[in-house]
Amino acid sequence: MSKYFIGLMTGTSADSIDGCVVDFTDRFKLIHSKSNSLEKNYKPKYEEAIKKGFKKKNDDKMVLKLEESLNKSSVELIKDLLEEIDTSSISGIGFPGQTMFHDTERSYQIGCAQFIADEVGIEVIHDFRNYDMQKGGLGAPLVPEFHKYLFAESNKRKVIFNIGGISNGTYLDGEDIKVASDVGPGNCLIDLVAMHYFGMPYDEDGKIAASGQIDYQLLHSLLDKIRTKSYPRADDKSYYYNLDELKSDKPENLLATLCELTALCISDFCHSFDLPGEILLHGGGTKNNFLMERLEKSIGSSLRLTDHLIPSKFVESAAFAYLAYLKRGLLVEPRQ
Repeated sequence: MSKYFIGLMTGTSADSIDGCVVDFTDRFKLIHSKSNSLEKNYKPKYEEAIKKGFKKKNDDKMVLKLEESLNKSSVELIKDLLEEIDTSSISGIGFPGQTMFHDTERSYQIGCAQFIADEVGIEVIHDFRNYDMQKGGLGAPLVPEFHKYLFAESNKRKVIFNIGGISNGTYLDGEDIKVASDVGPGNCLIDLVAMHYFGMPYDEDGKIAASGQIDYQLLHSLLDKIRTKSYPRADDKSYYYNLDELKSDKPENLLATLCELTALCISDFCHSFDLPGEILLHGGGTKNNFLMERLEKSIGSSLRLTDHLIPSKFVESAAFAYLAYLKRGLLVEPRQ
């Protein structure tokens, strides 16, 4: 059987859909990767649904439309990837869907694996989070297993951070995962404020944040709420969306403060253990130059992206290709 798998990822930032084809025949080889924009209204509608507490597609027509949009975008991206490779060589597709709600008992995603399998004629592995919880895990983060597979080295301590909508970290001690956890907001609050005050899906390069001043009173108010949470944990984005403090008459200051918040949440995780010899980063937050500056200052150590092994943008989609390869989810086959 071929060891070629496709992995998809939209993530909690909900700004694009990433996909890649990975060959696991000889360890790891990225064959092809592509990223497509989601439909224009997808992200604001998704964030509105989260704020309103919708979980399932039958909760509201808005969620049903979101799922239809995600299904369409997922199929389009898979077909784009298949232009570069023979469909018969693909053993499976890892499809995580889009998380609407997550806690320690149940995780809800939109996206129909059966629809995708039928449209492209390839089996789809999905529902990774509930599968993980049934096996005793927290259902999030799920990328650490791939972090271990790709980055672990004997006698080396490393931390790998994914700065997506939520930030999560994996502490590797040699070839063992010492701890893996969500650590706090990544881009989600920054993007929320950028859209609300500036009509922009994100603060490009962190330019607006860089023009502002950090509000330390607000920062410590937010940190006091987040630092009550211990590791390991799985964060739900709705918790952060419903914080009362996300208002300001100087929104550039609010963006600067939220970048500092993300940086300190990541730094807290690093300093909770022996400072590792290497800190690697991936995810959309690495494109925010102001955030990266604050992060390097907070950690007090040099940082680098995962690009020496895999472009940072495609680590998560490759991770779901890997989880599909391991069959760490539910499998649906295309109907004839």
